[in-house]
Amino acid sequence: MSAGPERTERKARQGERLQRLVFGEDAGLYDRARPSYPPALVDEVVSLAGAGATCLDVGCGTGKATVLLAARGTAGVGVEADAEMAAVARRNLADFASWRVDVCGFEEWGPGEKGPDHFDLVCSAQAWHWLDPAVRLHKAHALLRPGGWVALWWNRPDDKAPEALHGEIDRIYAEIAPEVAAKNSMGGRGPQPAHEDVPPELAFATPVRRCYRWEKDYSAGEWASLLRTQSDHRLLPPERLDELTGRVQEAIEAAGGVYRHKYACWLWAVQKL
Repeated sequence: MSAGPERTERKARQGERLQRLVFGEDAGLYDRARPSYPPALVDEVVSLAGAGATCLDVGCGTGKATVLLAARGTAGVGVEADAEMAAVARRNLADFASWRVDVCGFEEWGPGEKGPDHFDLVCSAQAWHWLDPAVRLHKAHALLRPGGWVALWWNRPDDKAPEALHGEIDRIYAEIAPEVAAKNSMGGRGPQPAHEDVPPELAFATPVRRCYRWEKDYSAGEWASLLRTQSDHRLLPPERLDELTGRVQEAIEAAGGVYRHKYACWLWAVQKL
């Protein structure tokens, strides 16, 4: 007997949540290995929100984007569902007394007695897609002051690795982990993130889209560590993950030991009317 649509959807959502929470299994590795974001993008976001903006960083993780915002004179709250990730974010934000980190899912979060009740900016770096589509933009709208902004951004691969390395990495994935082969981000340009369709009942202006291209050099070990922070890779059995990342590391070492990865960081922003 086949599962009904409600059961199928429930199982899919349970699987998505499991994948969403694996990042905190090694929050320190995530903080060390994950890339940052282009300074020009962060500057634009802060410019949109205004000097001294009060921000809500949704799914702040270990605070990689939060610290960049704080260093530009903003104040606010990071909201993070995983306690281990939030603990690292608090350490990273220790020098910024105007920021705090709350351990909570965004869908359930409220300002409570600590406030603030409304924000100049609701933002999310690399995390918005994990949130409930039926809740996230409506809640952001309710938490914004008139004239405030929602700003969402993601790093995506922007070009192929050198052909020989690209082909070798593809062969390794096909052999060891074909179910995550599509995540081999050496393989070419990644798709633009699926941004929001603004519901007509929400008073938002026309969204703004930007793309910021940048590059980062990775040693073979650094790239292998980065792979271990990818959620679908972390769901592999440990022995297969070890074999996959070890073989990828060997391939990069054989190709010279350094891989220059090209990123496109996509920004989607919209202002509350």
